[in-house]
Amino acid sequence: MADRAAILAAWARSRWAARIRDRDALARRQARLWRRMAPALRATPALAPHAGRPLATLPITGVAAIRADFAGWNSRGLSETDARAVAEAAERGEAALLPGGISAGFSTGSSGTRGLFLADPAERARYVGQALARLLPARALLGGCRIALCLRADSALYRDVGRAGRFTFDFLPLAASPADRAAALARIDPQVLIAPAHVLAELAEAGIALPALHRLFYGAEPLGEAERGWIAARLGRRPDPIYQATEGFIGATCRMGTLHLNEEEMVVELEPVPGTNRFRPIVTDLGRRTQPIVRVRLDDLVEPLAAPCACGAVTRAVRPIEGRVDDLWRWEDVTICPRDVETALADALGGGARWRAVAGPAGVTVESDAPDMAVPALRALLARHHVDRPVIAHPFHPQFTPKRRRVRWCSGG
Repeated sequence: MADRAAILAAWARSRWAARIRDRDALARRQARLWRRMAPALRATPALAPHAGRPLATLPITGVAAIRADFAGWNSRGLSETDARAVAEAAERGEAALLPGGISAGFSTGSSGTRGLFLADPAERARYVGQALARLLPARALLGGCRIALCLRADSALYRDVGRAGRFTFDFLPLAASPADRAAALARIDPQVLIAPAHVLAELAEAGIALPALHRLFYGAEPLGEAERGWIAARLGRRPDPIYQATEGFIGATCRMGTLHLNEEEMVVELEPVPGTNRFRPIVTDLGRRTQPIVRVRLDDLVEPLAAPCACGAVTRAVRPIEGRVDDLWRWEDVTICPRDVETALADALGGGARWRAVAGPAGVTVESDAPDMAVPALRALLARHHVDRPVIAHPFHPQFTPKRRRVRWCSGG
């Protein structure tokens, strides 16, 4: 387990790093942290030939390639079989660990196969310290806080939060029924709630009362601005984004409600996505040694803000993640981004509406409770982009999947 002193030390380092107000100073910090990664790279088969070299000279690797070579991408000589067994035990609620106190867990696997992630006690302390420093005010360490986290499975990574101070931490499984989830939240009465966007929408629709709620966060799936405002009106707090993936804690929200990349602890390169003003992140975690993440290309769509954030942070400000590269709608030389689809439908249907839109080479299919409004909205969107394709409507049918994907592209459709 991660000890309290290590968590508090990580918290203090993160708070100090957040005070950097100069991009050159930030770059010097990143370079220093990268040099310290050399021993871990030497112990990682896939990265050993590159140890000691400048980061920019290392190859870029896709997520699928890393998942296909688990043994090559960890520095402890761990087998995928052993790590998978521990991750499966953790999903059953067992306190299982690998040698050295290393925890293992699964990603949600919405892109196909579930990824395995590893963290030793020091890395878990670092993660918890960063998260608390970025998400909660300093007084929370002294005054205490009730935190509820809704995820597919529990993990030692999250259980360590309770060791940071006067925190109570409750895990709510995504597999629970809405009624059981509502009952658990009524019992916990959290001050901080972290959940996927579709769970927050479910709570807002049900009118769940959370009288003690102080901060509300969402992650794992996109949330449009209209739905974000609707949830805020219903639950009494604005849901703010957290950008986290199997590959690391990539971004968090400042006091202004703006998402910032976690560049104090990571290098995030931005690769342009053709036909758009969006980018794919290429991430390097500068403190993860058990399972080094070095120049890993993710599938997320990142849209930087044009102007610096008013909070004064030097880290880059971006709009909330709107989806993945394979969610883009593409016809010949036309590309329509998921946020544009969401905006068109939200303007027509409202922030709390249920809908799902899937496009393909032959046209668009939309599921909605109000097809007479959804279809004209999408036809107008296509017309603005000079796309001549039919829009077909069907009644909305809920889907029970780990992640909600409301805008998708299906190449076979």
